[in-house]
Amino acid sequence: MEINLPIDVRNIMCELNNNGFEAYIVGGCVRDSLLGVVPKDWDIATNAMPNEIKEIFSSYYLIPTGEKYGTMTVLLNKVSYEITTYRADGSYGDGRRPNAVNFSNTIKDDLCRRDFSINAMAYNDEYGIIDLFGGQSDLKNKIIKTVGNAENRFNENALRIMRAIRFATTLDFDISKEVINAIFECGDNLKNISMERKNAEIVKILCAINKLDKDTYHYPKLRGMIEYIIKRIIPEFIGLAQITHNNIWHYTDVFTHTMDMIFFGYTDDIELIMTILLHDIGKLKARVFDDKRLTNHYYGHEIYSVKMAQEIMHRMRFDNKTIEIVLKLVEAHDFVLQPTRNVAKKLLNKLGHDLCIKLFAFQLIDKKAHRWGSGEYDKWVCKVSEIKTIWHDILFNNEAFTIRDLAINGYDLINIGFVQGKILGEILNNCLEYVIDNPDKNNKESLIAFVVYKYNLVMENNDGVF
Repeated sequence: MEINLPIDVRNIMCELNNNGFEAYIVGGCVRDSLLGVVPKDWDIATNAMPNEIKEIFSSYYLIPTGEKYGTMTVLLNKVSYEITTYRADGSYGDGRRPNAVNFSNTIKDDLCRRDFSINAMAYNDEYGIIDLFGGQSDLKNKIIKTVGNAENRFNENALRIMRAIRFATTLDFDISKEVINAIFECGDNLKNISMERKNAEIVKILCAINKLDKDTYHYPKLRGMIEYIIKRIIPEFIGLAQITHNNIWHYTDVFTHTMDMIFFGYTDDIELIMTILLHDIGKLKARVFDDKRLTNHYYGHEIYSVKMAQEIMHRMRFDNKTIEIVLKLVEAHDFVLQPTRNVAKKLLNKLGHDLCIKLFAFQLIDKKAHRWGSGEYDKWVCKVSEIKTIWHDILFNNEAFTIRDLAINGYDLINIGFVQGKILGEILNNCLEYVIDNPDKNNKESLIAFVVYKYNLVMENNDGVF
């Protein structure tokens, strides 16, 4: 089979060949090409040593991205191409990386050290596809297998556990029985992997779940492995899996309800996904029972969830902006939606336009995961539709829902006798509540009159007291 190589990739390989060295494209770009997917990256392997690569490409823009590991990056037409010397990994001492990197002169050694058969293929125009481990067959059969013994591969580098699940999820592939057994056998080794690396993999997994065919025979196995990994990364879920909601609104334990939302939410929005994942994380701390201990209650659980979500997301190395958005949504996730103007304005004030959209999406996913039946879910869809209609009408008519929309500001309050300070914010917030309930009162005269009345002011103008 011939793979259509980009001209710059072909030119790099020709440079290596013209200087007496082998060159192959390897790994993911071969896999993606065989799947009919345009590769995002083109990686090239060669028997040229790092110093020889530097000499061959001395006239190019060359970046020594991983010189001691044999990797150089050539920049052509603003695109980066990694060129790596064939390697044969030594022993692994820490479950993350080899103790030493041994350069090799054969493509076979380089392919033998790779993780999965579908990633252990090489190609060039002269020899075609080099496939030593059945990668083409596994692509055709849609199954994830390791190169060699699965437990050995995972003990060498535990991140491969998450990569196996990620490839199965993003490609909607099955996972071989040997690999599944090794995942559960070696899962504790994930503690050796940095949180940044685990976060990168779990985000890709969670964002790909919406594309899974839930009717395939391998879906339940894949879901089980993803749930297993999530508990390893966020151990707070272990306790939630042991408590049932035990009320009329839910039929499962807290963790299962959360996973139902993740798997049937059909979203790849990471902020929404993380809100779904963490919205009930505080329920164990908030749980109380009724007098007969027949029903669980979780009053104020969103407060506990916000605090725990903040700790978890910092631990997982999420950026501050994502954390801020998720915490706002977690705090508001139980907001009772009522199709009234007041509720719509309060939501807009609390969250803003974009986060309101995410909250509506969250609540629809939440209700769907309750499995109340299509009738109840359809009622909720109608309620959301009604509040959206009101909301758009508010925006169209430029009705006030934030302090900056008010017809007065802090300077107006100072002019009638108030001193600059926190009191101004308090007054403006009271004015906003007044205007939300009375949209026609958003004018300077009415608001000044409201403030005078509420704060018992005695005002004077040129004509006397008013």
